[in-house]
Amino acid sequence: MAALVAVAFSTSAHAERHRSTDNISSFETEDAIKGKVYIEAAMTTPMMDLLKKADVTNPTAMLEYGLALELGRPSVSSQLSQADRDKLKRGFREMLDLYLNSGDTFGQVTFKEDSMLDLPEFWILLAEHIGRPKQHIDASSVSQLTQGGGTDTASMVFIPDTSDQDQEFNLNNELVLPRKVVYAADACAESAMGFSRMAKIQKLDPSATKVTAEQFKQAREMAVRNYRAAYLEGTQACGDKPYFQKVADFAAQNLGHLGELKEDPNAQLADLNSAPTQ
Repeated sequence: MAALVAVAFSTSAHAERHRSTDNISSFETEDAIKGKVYIEAAMTTPMMDLLKKADVTNPTAMLEYGLALELGRPSVSSQLSQADRDKLKRGFREMLDLYLNSGDTFGQVTFKEDSMLDLPEFWILLAEHIGRPKQHIDASSVSQLTQGGGTDTASMVFIPDTSDQDQEFNLNNELVLPRKVVYAADACAESAMGFSRMAKIQKLDPSATKVTAEQFKQAREMAVRNYRAAYLEGTQACGDKPYFQKVADFAAQNLGHLGELKEDPNAQLADLNSAPTQ
């Protein structure tokens, strides 16, 4: 039951992340339409081709690889040679050391250098942040902050980078990827995956879940709510209903163990016309 409920809760958690940062209200229809090109690449480009391009100088490839992971495509980071993995991580480490301000947030990402390569949120949020202008701290400010502060204080101080480093990582330029477009593409992929997972739960044969009838009923009711919520967000974030359905159909092919569970041939999906307005 715990696993089934966790899956049913997942779409709400994803949707809440967008709502809590006002992302869903931060993009317009034109942003969603522009985001389609990244979703399309995430669905069609070989994963290794994306990953090999997804270094700190190519936020587009990082976004596309992250979206591909979000849509359930298996990570291929383990297939990289050790030398290539080390090079990729070294680039991220150098960029993060130079670029991250104390106010930068990366959701729930934990910076464990190997595991983060398999997290869609890491790739998407990093792609979103690259190129954002940041506040510089001059050398005198650094000196004042570190004097008498001990090693702990000094280690937390953001050391200003050089102009050459700024140019290398686009840190003084306009965003390489418009943030609203990233929001839309991310919401499109998340919603499509959530929609597909909630549809699958509604179609499950109860005998495949090994839970009581009451527990299954509760999980299904939760899935219906999340199914409708994902549909509302996804049709906005993907630009239109037909494209959202296309992305959701793709995600439905990548549900992992959930996708393999037996279905009830008589099960019917909830009516989307009854979806709540909010």
